[in-house]
Amino acid sequence: MSAMKKSLFNLPAMAALFGLSLWINSQSSGAGVPLAVRHTNAVMVVSWPYPSTGFGLEFSTNLPGWQLAAGGSVSNNGRWEVARLANQPGSFFRLKNHLQHFGFWAGSLAPQGSIVEQNGSVNFTYLQAGFSAPQADQAVAAHMRLLVPSPDFSDTSAVNAIRPYTNSLLAFFMMDEPDCVAGGNTNTLNTLLTSIETEAANVHANFPGAKTMFTVGCGFWTYSNFRIPNGIDYIAIESYGSTGDPGTTKNEWLAKLNHLKPFMNGAQRIFLMPGAAEGYGTESQLIDKANDIFNYALTDPLVIGVFPFDWYSDNYDCARVGQFCGNGVPATNYFIPVVGRRSARDLPNLRARYVQIGKSIINGPLLDVGPGGPSTKFLGGPALPASPWTASQSGGTLGATMVVDFFDPELGATNQALRINSGTNANEWSAGPLGLDELAVGARFRLVAFSSTGKENFLCLTTHSVPLSPAPAITLVDGRFKLWSYIKPETIPNPEIMDLGPAVTNTWHTAYLYARKDGKVKLWWDGSLAFDGTAPLVNPFHGYVEWGSGAWQYDATTTVDFDWVAYGNYF
Repeated sequence: MSAMKKSLFNLPAMAALFGLSLWINSQSSGAGVPLAVRHTNAVMVVSWPYPSTGFGLEFSTNLPGWQLAAGGSVSNNGRWEVARLANQPGSFFRLKNHLQHFGFWAGSLAPQGSIVEQNGSVNFTYLQAGFSAPQADQAVAAHMRLLVPSPDFSDTSAVNAIRPYTNSLLAFFMMDEPDCVAGGNTNTLNTLLTSIETEAANVHANFPGAKTMFTVGCGFWTYSNFRIPNGIDYIAIESYGSTGDPGTTKNEWLAKLNHLKPFMNGAQRIFLMPGAAEGYGTESQLIDKANDIFNYALTDPLVIGVFPFDWYSDNYDCARVGQFCGNGVPATNYFIPVVGRRSARDLPNLRARYVQIGKSIINGPLLDVGPGGPSTKFLGGPALPASPWTASQSGGTLGATMVVDFFDPELGATNQALRINSGTNANEWSAGPLGLDELAVGARFRLVAFSSTGKENFLCLTTHSVPLSPAPAITLVDGRFKLWSYIKPETIPNPEIMDLGPAVTNTWHTAYLYARKDGKVKLWWDGSLAFDGTAPLVNPFHGYVEWGSGAWQYDATTTVDFDWVAYGNYF
């Protein structure tokens, strides 16, 4: 259970059931997510709280082997449930986070640079250029597991070089795209799949318990003789898309999944490979594609990893800036001009989104709220907002929204932000009405300029009201950040919920704000849970998300940069 991620809400837990006796063993501090059992006639029902996104129920009749328990559904009392006949053999059950792995296809350049650049946001790295002990040491020190090309098993030295890292292996990589390499020829495909089986047998003979992986995606569904080779544990499905359109792309990779799953046995698992290079869409489209993959991966217990393609761009003009790159790009140097298509490393808004996704997979979600599947709307800074965002102004028509470049110290590179200035009025963007009883919004922003007096709302949230709901906002009040009730503040004695400290220009802040219709409010401010309590019920309207320079309060003057804004039920 040591590989299970920990979340803010202490979700990871292990519970086991033998016969009708319940045993719970939490693997993190706090109570975790408890399993419960009830017996109705000849049926035994195992259940746990809903939503608990990302968890799957596994069972074992002979420890330590585990397999997925089928048949999960949501009951009328709001719990996940799996039913079993009471006369079946006694079994152990546990809850496990199925989505555990995140890393990039390293690209054609030296992976040691990517290990440095991705540190903290991935938990595995692909040593694409071949196994190297110094690179493996660097990756392990950065808490990354190793995806290693299958070695030449006739070379004893090459095999022995990997042995000290056995416990740090994610998998051996067997072959890239045999369905593409076969070129439509069924005989060639059979030869390639047979060679993978031979190689997988060598892996298991030399490294008992090690996992194996291969990729598919070009056209495996067109072959009458396609099979998943014996000995394969992980299948990475290329999910790039034939067009830039995210909707079309999602339909394509869903069709691939539906075709692949009947070939899988109960132990095999999937990695999804979204396209992360300009050839698969604009930066905004690639962000949408990343969100689609991530949201789906959270809901499918067969998907255990996200593996974007790829990290490095096509090529770098090192000579132009007088740099010697050798076999790669100097780590953290993002100013070398790109020749050709840019990939995640050099698309700062896409990179920032994947950093968020990676940290959520590794560390667990900040928030997991509301009914239904996970849903997050993410807006980066490369273009002006489009649907579902709507621009609005109150109290005048001054102010504007524009895209600006800035040096981002978190990325070590030039990034884009949406700069909003208010003039003497409110200038904001909103999404709604949203008929949701609980909701969350997040943003990374900084003040560029502000007046020392007056009030202005920056990030606001309301839920569906019956008849009233809370209306928390990050608000500038006379030069200080406040957690503030921004709608109809005159109806309550004091709209201030919490003081967050003095406002300072050119300092980035990250805020996640959660609200529920009964008044429950939470605020994470710069990585810490700053508020967890109740707020006044003041909002008589539907749910809305608002951000910018002013909403209901706008008698200050501000200029604000937003690196990104997101709302939904999973962060």
